[in-house]
Amino acid sequence: MTIIISRHLGVGFLYICLMKFYFLIICFSILVNCQLFAQDTLLPIVQLDDVVISEEKNGFSVDDFIYYVKNDTSFYKGFKHLRYYQHSYKSKLNIYNKKNNKIGVLNRMGVHYSDSNKAWVVDDSLFYSGKIYKRNGDYKYYTTKAFDEVFFPYDTVNISLNINKKKNDGESQNMQDAKTIGFSIGTDNVKQSKGGANKRFAIFDIDMQKYYDYIISDTTYLSRPCYVFTVKVKENLSNKDKEKALIRKVLSYFDKENFKVIYREYKFVYKNWLIDLDMDVIVNLDYVKNIHVPVKIQYNGFWKVLFYKKERADFNLDLYNYQIKQKI
Repeated sequence: MTIIISRHLGVGFLYICLMKFYFLIICFSILVNCQLFAQDTLLPIVQLDDVVISEEKNGFSVDDFIYYVKNDTSFYKGFKHLRYYQHSYKSKLNIYNKKNNKIGVLNRMGVHYSDSNKAWVVDDSLFYSGKIYKRNGDYKYYTTKAFDEVFFPYDTVNISLNINKKKNDGESQNMQDAKTIGFSIGTDNVKQSKGGANKRFAIFDIDMQKYYDYIISDTTYLSRPCYVFTVKVKENLSNKDKEKALIRKVLSYFDKENFKVIYREYKFVYKNWLIDLDMDVIVNLDYVKNIHVPVKIQYNGFWKVLFYKKERADFNLDLYNYQIKQKI
């Protein structure tokens, strides 16, 4: 997966913002729900497979589907549930060198606790080997720090199920921007982007449509009939044009029964003299006692910023044993 942002000028700033931005794509807080595109400018170029064309005759409306995509909050709400409900976790993080040899491992298991107002995590076991920590005990790689910030915060954090467009107290603009991109597909409402990079996130913008295919199809996932909405870079683009398409692919499965997102896949690629990134993130969601929650998150990729060593890693997080209290 891939993305870029900056807090103030300088490589050090780009380093911090960049990594926060990408890894926090799958974080848990506020969604900024933006208007992604003008419906009449996108509808004519949406491709339909045979199944969807057939369903059009039985009441399926492309107009309505695009409306749901534009206004979806289910993916964001699923991550709100992740923070709100107690659950167990198991994670595996591997760090690789430039020859793609594994040089560090960090595995942990534990419980994410919640009292409906506050949340905190407690590791039951933690195993590491190789180049994970510095001599002073700090993490050696920013990748590891970033995943801790998102999934394993050291401090107690405030939680709520409310969807709020305002920035949380003490939250950086980088965090807010990351959540905007991660949960509002196609938005360009990124305040800190430099050099017009924010427009590259606006994959539904009329100026960006020439780089993408937009496809509605049909599949079965977890035994549930789903609509599949795919946005991907056109195959016949020149390398120069591909460089303008920072987001290479977004794939979403919408449960036909309720239009909730139960699978999402991102791919980001970006390369210039300052930054080189190629990252993929996959998020699987399911229902626990009718509550929509993430159950597996996967990351695989690398990033390199000028003057810093390349960091390549993969990360797998399993989330299970949710404690859902039924309202009386």
